[in-house]
Amino acid sequence: MGTGSNDDNPLDRLAAEEDWSKRVRDAERDVARDRRKARVWRPVSQPRSARSGFAGRSSVGRPARTGGISPIFIALVVITAVSGVTLWLDLGPASASVFVFVLGGWLITLCLHEFSHALTAHRSGDDTVAGKGYLRLDPRKYGHPILTFVIPLVFLLLGGIPLPGGAVMIESHRLRNRFRDALVSAAGPAINIIAAVILLAAVSIGGPEAIYDVTEPHAPFWSALTFLAYLQVATAILNLLPVPGLDGYGIIEPYLPASARRIGNQIRPYGLIVVFVLLYLPVARDAFSSVSYWILDTGGAPINGDYYGYELFRFWSGWFK
Repeated sequence: MGTGSNDDNPLDRLAAEEDWSKRVRDAERDVARDRRKARVWRPVSQPRSARSGFAGRSSVGRPARTGGISPIFIALVVITAVSGVTLWLDLGPASASVFVFVLGGWLITLCLHEFSHALTAHRSGDDTVAGKGYLRLDPRKYGHPILTFVIPLVFLLLGGIPLPGGAVMIESHRLRNRFRDALVSAAGPAINIIAAVILLAAVSIGGPEAIYDVTEPHAPFWSALTFLAYLQVATAILNLLPVPGLDGYGIIEPYLPASARRIGNQIRPYGLIVVFVLLYLPVARDAFSSVSYWILDTGGAPINGDYYGYELFRFWSGWFK
């Protein structure tokens, strides 16, 4: 009996097909990485420390309401949910729904980020946060004229992502001990980390392995979730930088010697500038992007998901072409 040719062996053909599929997936990932590198990213927002040098709103004047969830926050959740439904059902322009969904989701996590700072401080001895309205999830209480309006407008005009920052005023001297002081600063980034985990779990379990075109079924929805997950990852990383004015510095500040804290207090008003300068340096920007996208890839985000989410979010970019 003679032996058949290798070309006729079903097992050999199957192995060849599997190898080809793997090569295609690897090529798509390389293309996605090249797209990311070609994109010029600007700082997405100003991460806020619970005790940043950029002061939040003063509690002087009309007393703030201290109980109940803000109707504005509830409306924000409803609007974000509705935009998510319209994305899933493919109702209306996808870019408009992506913009509303991502911006709404960002504002919700912004409120929760600052609320987490305030609630942790409240339970750690600072009984003034309730009177300042920080426990009502009211976006107006976390707003700052420069961080929330002027800077986002500048980045919008420059073609960046106009996402706002927030501000809360915590009276550190009222906190019980150094550990509680550090915990207040850590509470904010913890929200962004939790949000990133939830979003990445959703896209990795329910979403596609890759997105090749926004006309694919539910592609805008999964792209929006992936881009929002990227923003949470990026914000958590930025917040945890040990730069005075950011939460990362706030975590270690209680354990620093008095001389180091004095230097930190002098640098704090310029923390925003330090972050922007760092992100414009190629080495720092590439390192930041590499870590952010490594987390996305490890978390199972769809190939090209963040790219299409970013393009859909910036609906105004086509106006100037």
